[in-house]
Amino acid sequence: MIKKWIPVSPQFALGLLGLFGAMSKPIYSQLPEDPALWNSVNRSLGELDPTKFPDIAAARARLDQQIVNFERYLDSSPTQGPLWKDFLKWDTLQKELAQETPNPETLNDLEKRFRQNYSGLEYSPFVGLRDALSKYVQEARISRDPDTTLQILKNRLAKISERMQLPDMRRDPKAVHDLAQLVSYMKQANQSPDFVSRVLTKYSQPNIRAIVSDDFLKKAFSRPVDQANPVNEVILGTTIIGQSILCGNVSPTLVDNPNQATLRLLMNADFASQNKGYNRGVVLNTTGTADVVACETLTLGDSGLVALGDTGADAQLSTTIQSIEHRLKLVRKIAAKQASKKKPQADAIGEARMENRIRTQFHEQLTQQLSEANRRLREAMESPLMSRLGISKPQRNSWSHPTEMGLQWKVQAGTQLAADLPCPFPSDPCGLTLQIHESVVANLLDPVLAGRILRSEEMGAYTAQFGDVAKGIQRKEEDGPWAITLNSFQPVETVFDDNLIKFRVSTQRLEREDQSLPHTATVEASYRLVQGDTGKVQQGARGVVLRTFLKNKFEQLFREKLFDSPIRWSDRLPEQFKDLQLCAVGIDDGWLQLQIR
Repeated sequence: MIKKWIPVSPQFALGLLGLFGAMSKPIYSQLPEDPALWNSVNRSLGELDPTKFPDIAAARARLDQQIVNFERYLDSSPTQGPLWKDFLKWDTLQKELAQETPNPETLNDLEKRFRQNYSGLEYSPFVGLRDALSKYVQEARISRDPDTTLQILKNRLAKISERMQLPDMRRDPKAVHDLAQLVSYMKQANQSPDFVSRVLTKYSQPNIRAIVSDDFLKKAFSRPVDQANPVNEVILGTTIIGQSILCGNVSPTLVDNPNQATLRLLMNADFASQNKGYNRGVVLNTTGTADVVACETLTLGDSGLVALGDTGADAQLSTTIQSIEHRLKLVRKIAAKQASKKKPQADAIGEARMENRIRTQFHEQLTQQLSEANRRLREAMESPLMSRLGISKPQRNSWSHPTEMGLQWKVQAGTQLAADLPCPFPSDPCGLTLQIHESVVANLLDPVLAGRILRSEEMGAYTAQFGDVAKGIQRKEEDGPWAITLNSFQPVETVFDDNLIKFRVSTQRLEREDQSLPHTATVEASYRLVQGDTGKVQQGARGVVLRTFLKNKFEQLFREKLFDSPIRWSDRLPEQFKDLQLCAVGIDDGWLQLQIR
């Protein structure tokens, strides 16, 4: 064989080595994780149509009508109306709206004055004007400069399309944030409903779950029955007077229902009575015993727990005549014979009446207890605070089967994204499992904080409204006046990953006295939950800050320890939950899970 050597240039050799070097590196697949969604993104790039942008004139007309209605409402109260106008900076709002091109940032700042914890802001005139102003601000941002908006949408779609071809987009908080913001913009701009729908469908899993095992439910909600009642009735002409006692236990049992949490309350009890029967001078001393079972089905509806009214009661009554009293022996003998003859009928009547009485009492007591429990639930879930701040009520559903019951909430409004997958951790088969997705905090706080300007002179008012929750950012006299403008989209976020809870606050402008820093910044702190031997929780922290001044402002919000002392369940829970302990914590893949026993 004759070998021929072909001379090559140095450039060719270097190129060949580069090729082999590239081949030796891992090559990511260019196929996106969700091809249908990726195709929808790419179609949207070619379908952007500025003629579909919202009509500012129509939005302004709706806002003007709300202003008329609101002024009419305030003018009906000569004392309170001027105070509300002063508080809401009504003259400033009117002046800004009178401009040929009102500034959306200024209007957004004024709109946030309607989102505070003051009584009255939940009334429909305030809410109607607030929502109309918010809608106008959104549409003005989209439509005031169509060419710029179109370019922004193109850039964001192209960026998301490129990111979707890389692996693990769903675990990239920045990518999910950008996707959520893009969906919001596309919806506001009336663009690509297919893309918007696909994303919202993908990210529509419940983001709060509480899973209760059958064992935990029985331990927490079973209760003893110890009820004494007088006996006073007439059976077959005999008046019976005495005392009875019912002793036993009521416990819940889960019922299989994939669409709505359902359980059955079951009472097992022993009945005992001691009576005297009076009939024409004859006195019968009797005792009675019975095994009693009663039950009723409950289901969790929109208004809370509801009794279905299918109350059942069963009793096996057995009575014994201990003695018969009368001064004549003959009468006693006749009475004994008659009593023995009528005893089966009398027992049947007594048993039926007892079952009916227990059935009625069981249902009435249950209905009364449910009414009180539902009242407290409504107070907790339908607080005026949510209406005042413009936070949508979470959507709730539930399910049950014989081993566990699940309650699920979806904190999601409009184009917000919830969870895309269920929690990856298994639930506790013998306890209470709480699962919280990282989307909850951002979705709750976005309507309240997006674009809000935190001013030094207003920090005292926030503390007065929200208590300790608002004490994080303190005002120091040496700082002078300052203002921090929060990011216009999801300024506060959490990330649950790798056993860490990360809090992020994003700002877009900082003003201090006569200085201005119109640049974005992010303050981040990471907390690791540490479980002690007693089941209590302690925290450690490490903070990452991008601005010294912001660090000083947020240092109380992101403290070295999230809590000043370990969590003590006994200080926060009702009596029946005093002994609960946190037995396991899981933080990963966007979820925080707590297992409690």
